[in-house]
Amino acid sequence: MSATAAGTTAPVTRSRPRLVLVLLALSVALNLFFVAGAAWIRLHPRAEGPGLEQRYQRMAAELDLDAQQRGAFDRYVAAMRSRMATMREQVAPLMGGAWEEIVKPQADAAQVNRLFDEAAEQRRQFQREVTTQTLAFLAVLSPAQRAKFVAIARERRTPSSR
Repeated sequence: MSATAAGTTAPVTRSRPRLVLVLLALSVALNLFFVAGAAWIRLHPRAEGPGLEQRYQRMAAELDLDAQQRGAFDRYVAAMRSRMATMREQVAPLMGGAWEEIVKPQADAAQVNRLFDEAAEQRRQFQREVTTQTLAFLAVLSPAQRAKFVAIARERRTPSSR
């Protein structure tokens, strides 16, 4: 009686090396895609949105401001620049101090929280000042211009622009 007739066959050892080769090929392909994606990102950085100056220019053009409104807008922009610079000057040392404390092996959580709280309070104060300044500027605009201003300002906040 032969081995074939008895129902026994030689074990198939060929499928195991084939599986290893397929897995190896998939691994190489995935690694190549990863490297190519990383290279693409490096060579083609994400396009940044318009800078603040371009946004102000666009806003002024789209609002179609008259001479009085343009003067108010220029004062508003100057106030925003000044307040933003002041806020950065006040907040940067607080944030830096918090991160310096965090790096320490025995970081003082109370100190870190105090510094972050102070930075947050500075930002809240900045937001209050900006709100006051913005409302004062909006008072010189027509209802249509106010709606357009808000629409432009809100564009910046959309998730797709982040």
